[in-house]
Amino acid sequence: MHFCPNCGSPVKEGAKFCSKCGNALPTLTSPTTQGPAMTPTQPTQPTQPAAPQATPSSLYAAATESLSHYTGETGNVSVNLSDLFSQVFKHHSKDEAEEIFIAGTKTTTPPLSAVSDEWAKPWLFSRILCGFLIAFIALLYMATQFDNDNAIPGLILVGAFAVPFSGLVFFFEANAFKNISLFQVIKIFFIGGIFSLLITLFLYEFVHFSFYSQMTGNLELRDAVSIGVVEELGKVLITSYFISQLNVSHILDGMLVGASVGAGFAAFETAGYIYRAGNDLVSVAIVRGWTAVGGHLVWAAIAGGALLVVKREKPFRFSQLLDSRFLIFFALAIALHAVWDWDLPILGSGYSKYILLIIVAWIIVFVLMNAGLKEIARLKHTAS
Repeated sequence: MHFCPNCGSPVKEGAKFCSKCGNALPTLTSPTTQGPAMTPTQPTQPTQPAAPQATPSSLYAAATESLSHYTGETGNVSVNLSDLFSQVFKHHSKDEAEEIFIAGTKTTTPPLSAVSDEWAKPWLFSRILCGFLIAFIALLYMATQFDNDNAIPGLILVGAFAVPFSGLVFFFEANAFKNISLFQVIKIFFIGGIFSLLITLFLYEFVHFSFYSQMTGNLELRDAVSIGVVEELGKVLITSYFISQLNVSHILDGMLVGASVGAGFAAFETAGYIYRAGNDLVSVAIVRGWTAVGGHLVWAAIAGGALLVVKREKPFRFSQLLDSRFLIFFALAIALHAVWDWDLPILGSGYSKYILLIIVAWIIVFVLMNAGLKEIARLKHTAS
């Protein structure tokens, strides 16, 4: 008889895990086998199992496993960021960039057998971002050193579009199906972004902010929640429309459509904030620029991916927006948005709050991307 070295419970010979405490067991060897073996006698004073510690990695695993359940998948999500962005700092030719940009047409959409279920390694988005940054610096130099007011509109436009559009290219590259063209993405970016803002303004007619908010300009929690509900609802309605029009059926497709709407919303909204900033134009452009990486772009991508978790191959129906699987992710997007707007510093400063919320938002994005990749593997297995 052998015993678990962690809890002292008897275990069968050849067992890999203890049936009582779940501890991984060392390889059992017979008395005639060379090498260490588990002691054949029960310890006189069994060691009590250590109390589990809530480490960041265990919290991450538990959170991603719980969210994966609502996508129809099991297990936690492991993302190797260094591998995901491994192509960013490598040299790529113009032909490679053009090959990415022409994806999604009738003649360039790959068959299912050629679609990879491995994590994508996007890189083109970083080149787009660098181009925007160079243009922003050049326009800023023109405006400040030459007192050229004609550079201001360009500065506003570039500052507002840099991060949302670059992030959108990331989702375009990450769509392994490559079945939505850049033309469609840009159309959704402009039309979807503008009309989601229009619907949001209409919905705001039914919202009444607190007296405290109107007097001080600071948002109470209920005000922040109202903003989150209104703006996320405006975006998801437009996202639903384009998903229905394109008749897409995969999670990664939904995330790309949602990101297109969210990026357009973010770009046009930020342009307005920069325009109204006056002498603080540059600082507002910079702050809203870097924080855009975890704002409307990803919140809408989460909602779009969650909608496809429910829709799949079926035609779109508004009843799908009431499915609990969609509502869980949609509620998370609203919560992220509400906490973002709520005047409550976290970890000592507003910037710390933004960084924390950006990390949480991208964890949810990776959960949905992981479900999208598992969907590819399942489809390929079914087709084979």
